[in-house]
Amino acid sequence: GHKRKNWKVRKFVLRADPAFLHYYDPTKVHNKPVGGFSLRGCLVSALEDNGVPAGVKGNVQGNLFKIITKNDIHYYIQASSKAERVQWIEAIKPLT
Repeated sequence: GHKRKNWKVRKFVLRADPAFLHYYDPTKVHNKPVGGFSLRGCLVSALEDNGVPAGVKGNVQGNLFKIITKNDIHYYIQASSKAERVQWIEAIKPLT
């Protein structure tokens, strides 16, 4: 979260044209995204399990990657597996 540095479960939808990543709260019935950002000019990379920034609360189980937007906003995302992390990174990189 941007205001409270803790982990939240989110559903992500990657769009190619325009290159955008939307995220949704899976507990809500409506299909409106709670946030998102353009992928143009972003950097995406895998993180080691100890790469979580200081002050982030909650259980970190690995499979982390980070997206830095062109406006220098850092998004830390935890995939459900290492294979899924690789798939996300490989899908996002061509759109940056």
